[in-house]
Amino acid sequence: MRKLLSFIGTGDLRETIYLLGEEEYHTSVIQEALCRHYKPDMVVLFVTTEAKSKNLPVVQAALAPSQPILVDIPDGKCEEEIWEIFSTVTNAVDEGDDIIFDITHGFRSLPFIALLSIAYLKEIKPFTLSGVVYGAFEAGEKISLDNEKSISRAPVFDLSRFVTIFDWMAGIRSFLYHADAGKLVQMIKQVSKEEYLQSQGNIGTRGLTALSGPISQYASSVRLARPVEAMKGAFNIQERLGAATDAINEHTPVLIPLLSRVSEIGNFALPEPELLTDLVIEKQRDLIQVQLDMGLYQQAVTMGREWMVSLLLFAAGAGDQWLKKDARYEAERSLSGAEKLLSSQSRGLSSAGDEENPEFLDWILRNDSWEEIAGIWSRTSQLRNELAHCGMNPDSLKVSQLQKQVNKFPGSLDKFYKLMMRETGKSG
Repeated sequence: MRKLLSFIGTGDLRETIYLLGEEEYHTSVIQEALCRHYKPDMVVLFVTTEAKSKNLPVVQAALAPSQPILVDIPDGKCEEEIWEIFSTVTNAVDEGDDIIFDITHGFRSLPFIALLSIAYLKEIKPFTLSGVVYGAFEAGEKISLDNEKSISRAPVFDLSRFVTIFDWMAGIRSFLYHADAGKLVQMIKQVSKEEYLQSQGNIGTRGLTALSGPISQYASSVRLARPVEAMKGAFNIQERLGAATDAINEHTPVLIPLLSRVSEIGNFALPEPELLTDLVIEKQRDLIQVQLDMGLYQQAVTMGREWMVSLLLFAAGAGDQWLKKDARYEAERSLSGAEKLLSSQSRGLSSAGDEENPEFLDWILRNDSWEEIAGIWSRTSQLRNELAHCGMNPDSLKVSQLQKQVNKFPGSLDKFYKLMMRETGKSG
C-alpha cells in the first residue's frame, strides 16, 4: 500500500505553486500537492493539539473527499514525548508499504525523528521508500499571476538520497568489520540503476560498478579462508578505487570520505600472491588477525595452521613449492613427526619407527627450539580439531575455555614465526 505520512504544522498556510519534477501544483496545502503527484492509497497525518485546532481543518478540506487518518502526537518538548513520537511514527508503517514521507511542516525535532525512523524501519520491516519530501517555501521564487497577484513557486526537494547514507555506512561497516560485501554491492547496484533510469545508460557509474567484483572476491575469500584470492581481491580494489571515487563524486560527493575507507584493506593488496615471499607471509599473518578480529575463529585457526606449513616450506628453502600438494603433505608430516617425537620423549618412549622420515623433519630437528615448534604445532592442531568438531564430544572444551585458547593463538603464531625464521636470519 502506498502511504503518505505527513506532519500538520502550526504556521500560516500560503498559496504556493509547488514544483514536483516537471509538474506544478497550485495550493496552500503541501499534502494536496503530494496527493495529486504521488496518488497514495492512504494519507496519515500526524497532528499536535495546537495544529489540530489551527491548520487541520484547512488540510482536511483540501484533501476532501478522501479521509486521511489522524494520529495524535505530543509537542516533543521533552525526551519522553520525543520517544513517544518516534514510536508513533514507526508504528504507522507496515510491512510491504510504499512510503512517501513529508517533513515540510515538521517542527523542532520532527524532521530528525522522521529520518531516524526511516533508518530504524529499514532494519526491522521490509518496505519501499518512494520519497522523503520537503516543500521549500523559503527557496521559492516570486512570480506574478495573470491577476497581478504575487505568489511563490517553491521546489519540493526529495531528500531520499540523504537516507541512503545510512545504508552506505552500514554496507561499508559490514565489509570492513565482518567481511560481508552484500550490502555494499547492493548500494553500488542501486547507484547504477538510478543512473540508468535517468540517462538510459550507466557509463558514469561504470567505475563504481567495476568495484563490485573485487569487493565480493575479497570478502568471500576472507570468510572462506582463501588468502591468495583475498590478496588478489584487495589489489584489484586498490587499482579500481580511484575510478570508483570519480563515479561516486558525480552521484553523491558527500560519500567520498565514506567510500575511501574501503582503501583500508589495501594493506593486503599484492599483484602476485602466488609467489611466496616475506611480504606474502606477513600479509597472510595479518589476514589471520583480521579473521580473529571479526570473530571468524574457525577460519582463522584453520588458515593459521596452513600458514605454519607455508612458513616451514619458505624457511626450509622450498617456498617455490608451497602451493603443491606433495610439498605441503611432506611439510605437514614433518611437523607432525616432530610432534610425535616430542610426545615420545615426554613419555620416555623410544622414537624409533619403521617409516622413513618425512622430507623436512631433519631440518626442523636442527633448530635448537624444535620442541617448542612441535608444541605450538600440536596445540594448533588440537585447537583446529576442537573448532571443527563443533563440541560433538563429551570431553569438548567449554566455550569460555575455547575462547581463552583462541585469544592466545596470535601469540603462538608470532612465536612460531620467530623460531622458524631464526636460521634464515629474518626472524626480526
